[in-house]
Amino acid sequence: MKISIDWLKDYIDTDLTVDQIEEKLTLTGLEVEGVGHIGSKLPGVLVGKVLTCEDHPNADRLKVCTVDIGSAEVSIICGAPNVAAGQTVPVATVGTTLPVTDKDGNHLTLRKAKIRGVYSHGMICAEDELGLSNDHSGIMVLDDNLKSGTPLSEVLSLYEDDVLEIGLTPNRPDAASHLGTARDLAAVENKTLKKPDVKIPDAGAEVGKRLSVEIRNPEKCHRYVAKIIENVTIAESPDWLKNRLKAIGLRPVTNVVDATNFVLHEMGQPLHAFDYDRVAGKKIVVQSYEQTTKFSTLDDVEREVPAGGLFICDGEKPVALAGIMGGGNSEIHEGTKNVLLESAYFEPVGIRKTSKALALQTDASYRFERGIDPNITLIAAERCAQIIADIAGGTIVDGYIDVHPVVTSPKELSLRISYLNKVLGTDFKIDEAVDILNRLEIEAAAKDSDAIGCVVPTFRPDIEREIDLVEEVARIFDYNKIPAPEFVRYIRPAPLPFTETFTNQVKTAARSLGFHEIFSNSLLPEKAAKFTENPKDIIPTLNPISKDQALLRPDLLYGFLRSVAWNFNRSAESVRFFEVGNTFRHSEKGTYIENVQEETHILLGLSGLKHVEHWRTEPGQYTFFDLKESLKGFVKLLGLSDYLIERQKDNTSLLYFLDEQQVGSLRKISDDFCNYFEIDAPAFAAEFSLTRLAEFLEKKSEDTYVEIPKFPPIDYDIAFVLDKSTSSGDLEQTIREAASDRLIGLRVFDVYEGESIGRGKKSIAYRLLFLDKSKTLTISDVEPIIQKITKLAAQRFSAKLRS
Repeated sequence: MKISIDWLKDYIDTDLTVDQIEEKLTLTGLEVEGVGHIGSKLPGVLVGKVLTCEDHPNADRLKVCTVDIGSAEVSIICGAPNVAAGQTVPVATVGTTLPVTDKDGNHLTLRKAKIRGVYSHGMICAEDELGLSNDHSGIMVLDDNLKSGTPLSEVLSLYEDDVLEIGLTPNRPDAASHLGTARDLAAVENKTLKKPDVKIPDAGAEVGKRLSVEIRNPEKCHRYVAKIIENVTIAESPDWLKNRLKAIGLRPVTNVVDATNFVLHEMGQPLHAFDYDRVAGKKIVVQSYEQTTKFSTLDDVEREVPAGGLFICDGEKPVALAGIMGGGNSEIHEGTKNVLLESAYFEPVGIRKTSKALALQTDASYRFERGIDPNITLIAAERCAQIIADIAGGTIVDGYIDVHPVVTSPKELSLRISYLNKVLGTDFKIDEAVDILNRLEIEAAAKDSDAIGCVVPTFRPDIEREIDLVEEVARIFDYNKIPAPEFVRYIRPAPLPFTETFTNQVKTAARSLGFHEIFSNSLLPEKAAKFTENPKDIIPTLNPISKDQALLRPDLLYGFLRSVAWNFNRSAESVRFFEVGNTFRHSEKGTYIENVQEETHILLGLSGLKHVEHWRTEPGQYTFFDLKESLKGFVKLLGLSDYLIERQKDNTSLLYFLDEQQVGSLRKISDDFCNYFEIDAPAFAAEFSLTRLAEFLEKKSEDTYVEIPKFPPIDYDIAFVLDKSTSSGDLEQTIREAASDRLIGLRVFDVYEGESIGRGKKSIAYRLLFLDKSKTLTISDVEPIIQKITKLAAQRFSAKLRS
């Protein structure tokens, strides 16, 4: 938001410099993000009369001119083709700094110069050299009636100003105007805020005979004020008004339109001017439609307004998109004679939804979305009507229409001085706090020795609780003046929840295994729907920012593949990535937003070269089993090795279960997906639900102490011959079921396929580790367990011991 310093001083008498104003506003919470300077009054540039104009003796294209600048006659060399004796011209005298800059950005400062043997005492200027336009076709020629030596700023009404760029937070709609910003500055400086003098006439009167207003959706439009100004003359605005608007980056249009923009940026109340003669039926209806409605706005764009969007209509048709932009069918034009002026309060959420849906934000919607003051609506309309009457020569029709179905009353709060001092560490007296609050137009008065009764004005919707009043006192008093405490009370922080500590543990485990963390967007493009196994899981956003951010991600695969491609395109030879992030799927209850199932997942993925090319070794790519081995280490670090069950889904993927609930998967990424991202190397990814893992581990966390065993373990190797289609994970689960609690370790150490064991068969060899906490085990203790395992494996998989 831009704030003109010159404009700001209309409402507060202050001698503060721009830097001081910047500092004080920032300390109050209106952070100044930048300061710019616009225009120039061109000090040192005077009106001059060219007395003589002769050829330069040593240059063909230069002229030597004698110029009267009032206080003296000086010699100036000029190269402009249109310079001639008798002209009245702008002259920059020696020592003047002009707005133009050189290639390094430095401003040109004139000095006495010797050009081809002849001295020049200044410069006869073109418009671009004075920063007035881009015209450099010749020097600027002025009215011959002007007196030599007159400052050019007086002749051209030049304007100069400093402009603040304020990063306004959404909770401060009251400061979205020059008057609102001046209120804070006046409170800090303890100055009087000078508000515009606005006289409110009687309601109804003549206006009520010429127009009717109906609000059909009072929940969306709380108030609508209408004024009529007759017999206006549409023309350019006066210089003072144009300068005000240009200072904050607005393009002047016409006097009537400029007046509405002026009041918007003065008071924060958006207004709109209609051509009254184009309003059919001399009737205004505020309503929304249940279906999508096409509407052509002032920028000549036909827009499809979604159902529920609020319109301003006349007796036949929509004439404006409420709170956002007017329509081309009722706009002010050169032939407009009678103006209908609108000032209204529209409910913020509705305006925000429509603005987002249309990707159309205006100065008006910016303010309505944040919540304007519903009790300034009439004052702003009267202020604007008076300005239009003054600058457009119109006559204000007596009275006004004010339809006000939803009345907003000021909030009443109480502030305890003891609480204020406890929070801030200060020793405010009750009258000091009352004074500060009153400066902000919060009606404050002492109720007793400790309590202050406060009536919060409606332009401060952000003040809702006692602590908000504490903040108001603190920011106006100046946080820097609040004394440092003599001692600091140490408060032991509350322990982190299990899910947070578990997430940190997960990330540490992934990093220790050589994976690098990535972060990807939780919003996916529409084309990403193909990357999920079940398209029904996809949840589209209601109002997508763009087609590239239209879906909520059901898993983390898309972000991983995009990161792999990005790195490979920048000469990376291998990647080992992990990401922790939230995923979103439809729950079993339905497809509404309240039934979305949100979980935290982790993805571990790798692709590219495991071994780079070297004179001693051949390059080798990552395989499925490289990620599987890393995953085993990951599971072990999390303490899940004894609980996680692995099952084969197909030849390129595995599923993982806890208590028969699937919690993750490991797979080779399909060639189609890799080709889509132009990834040439095979890619592999494992994804787990951290939400489900955390729930499982939290239940197990009660038994945290494990005594160090006193007796040594014993290992036993066993190999089974079974069908090639049988997964190792299923056989491992069977071994664990059959074994007693003495089994503490299980791993595959050999897999063999060959004619010697039969076609369609394979051999899997396991190393089993047994331990007894009460004694040293012998082979006789283990053999009964092995027999039980062998019997159960034969029953389920027709597995035989390999001799």
